Amino acid sequence: MSNNPVSGKRWLKAELHAHCNLDPKDYRMCKHTPEQLISSAAKLGYEVLAITCHDIDIWTDRLSDYARSLGITLIPGMEVLAERTRHVLVYNFHTESEKLNTLEKIRTLSREDTLVIAPHPFFPGSSCLRGLFEKHLDMFDAVEYSGFYLRGLDFNQRAATLAGEAKKPIVGCADVHYLWQLNRTFTWIYAEPGVDSILHAIKGGAVRIRTSPLSFLEAANWWTVNLWRHIFPLNPFPSVSAPDAISSARLLTRIIHEASTAAADPGMSTALRSVGFLDVQSSTPAESSRRAPCSHARLRRLATNLHE
Repeated sequence: MSNNPVSGKRWLKAELHAHCNLDPKDYRMCKHTPEQLISSAAKLGYEVLAITCHDIDIWTDRLSDYARSLGITLIPGMEVLAERTRHVLVYNFHTESEKLNTLEKIRTLSREDTLVIAPHPFFPGSSCLRGLFEKHLDMFDAVEYSGFYLRGLDFNQRAATLAGEAKKPIVGCADVHYLWQLNRTFTWIYAEPGVDSILHAIKGGAVRIRTSPLSFLEAANWWTVNLWRHIFPLNPFPSVSAPDAISSARLLTRIIHEASTAAADPGMSTALRSVGFLDVQSSTPAESSRRAPCSHARLRRLATNLHE
């Protein structure tokens, strides 16, 4: 890859999907602060970073200045919950997540200087766009190639095929929850440093991805720690003063939903049952796919403790 000294454009190493301890959902598992994430990315040669917490944009002038001091352009962004359960990555909208909680709202508020990416569209789980991605393909500026895959098990393929057919740019993202995920899957963007130039370059397809699969042990470790931290959070609930910080009731609903969803997997069901969070009605093969009921009283106590 070559740079252009005349125009000022060059290939910028970018991570466009990352979380931190201020995330109102993933604070349970993300130990690192925004500053630690920025510093770690800078040490690995990144020049573009978006911290995309769930339903809250943590971008501030102070954080942007800190990133700039380390050679990184910090892009405002968040991972919003649209159509009740589906994740969508949005950048540079500068608005509350409630104004972006449907695909039609995102479409309406999109501008030349905003960016919309479909994250992990066909991965398992209710948070993925799946059929909605195909139905609303035209509204997405780019498609994520998620770094969370194994050799021989890659849920990115269908999205990559559809993106190619629709001539949509594909961007590589690590979906960073742990700092070790940096430098595994990322994107090179041919642009001048600066939010507008970078977003315009992505929309124009001036991108190349670099990706490597996780090992089985890395993936297993990710899920094991994720499950454990959802039961025993690493951090207290973040005290972020923002209009779109999720309420206690919404947090409780999310915890119950996620624990119930995890129970559908026999392995996770066993782990949850072992610590007393599930009362599994049956372990027979014919019924193992049924969602086991959650112990709501314990989950309510957990949600209460998170806010203390």
